[in-house]
Amino acid sequence: MSGDLSWASAPLTRIRAADELADRNADLQIPIVDLSRGDADAALTVRSACEKFGFFHVAKHGVDQDLIDRQFAASKAFFALPLGIKLKLKVDQSNRGYYPFGMGSAKNPFAQEDRKEAFNAYGFETVPGDATPFHGVNKWPSDQDLPGFREVMEEYHREMHLVAKRLLKLLAIALDLPASHFEERFSRPVANIRAVHYLQGQPSNPEAGIFGVGPHTDWGALTILATDNEPGLQICVGKTWVDVEPRPGMFVVNLGDMVDRWTNGRFKSTLHRVVNSNERFSTPFFLAANWDAEMSVLPSCIEEGDSIPAAPPTCGAWLTMRRRAEYEQRVRHLEDASLPTTTQCGTKALPQIAAQ
Repeated sequence: MSGDLSWASAPLTRIRAADELADRNADLQIPIVDLSRGDADAALTVRSACEKFGFFHVAKHGVDQDLIDRQFAASKAFFALPLGIKLKLKVDQSNRGYYPFGMGSAKNPFAQEDRKEAFNAYGFETVPGDATPFHGVNKWPSDQDLPGFREVMEEYHREMHLVAKRLLKLLAIALDLPASHFEERFSRPVANIRAVHYLQGQPSNPEAGIFGVGPHTDWGALTILATDNEPGLQICVGKTWVDVEPRPGMFVVNLGDMVDRWTNGRFKSTLHRVVNSNERFSTPFFLAANWDAEMSVLPSCIEEGDSIPAAPPTCGAWLTMRRRAEYEQRVRHLEDASLPTTTQCGTKALPQIAAQ
């Protein structure tokens, strides 16, 4: 695809830091949404969290801890496989399969390669060789190489999808919309799980532009993160990077650029990164809307005099162009050593994803 990519930069989704007022609080804790509470009550916490931070913890989510533990055990077993076996599953244009250590990420165009390895699988498949971005066939290790891995990861994906459906319902209520408002947009979602391994002996060094994952926002609607309780996740609050401390038994949820777009910036897609000191495992579940879902701003989130930046018409076009635009930023950065690599949030050091 070609053409003007100006809409793919930060002003499109008003990507920014979390509420600067919270910058004064050295002991900042992002809110906890208790899913055992009633929808109306839980949605009030969701609304506050989305307006201030774009991040929150989810407690009493209904996912059995045994499944979470089995998923992490399966992930660790996968990453312990010989490199030659993992490389047979190397990721391609479908975004499915194994990301070797040092392969990096198109989301991190202003730093060195991300210090991690990962495995990515989607909840839908099409046909081998499908040229449509993010479409294709998942690449699973054989049962001979890693028995049971596929079954555990697919079960985990299904459970994450159920949690995501509940959160979409709460988002709708938080926006004073019917509880079912987002159901049609997410009836056939572009959703994937990504097992991530931050290697021992590969610590981050932000001053040198070295990260587990560099500063970025997520392109989709929601991300639901499970971790092994090793710290590392940070969000940009005002002009400060703030740790998101792990809470055992809870997930971390953050909004992606789609929700920021739909709500005209009312609900925030906040800059975040991973700065790890030790070996760390995590598994995010990324949820984007149906490939053909509309990207127009919700009428209830438009006020008189608002200027709405241009955007692609559908989720598929959005994801495709975001990936291409940020990949081209990476290429420009690699070709021009004079471009900045500093990572102080709230500055112009990250020109396309700077906090605003």
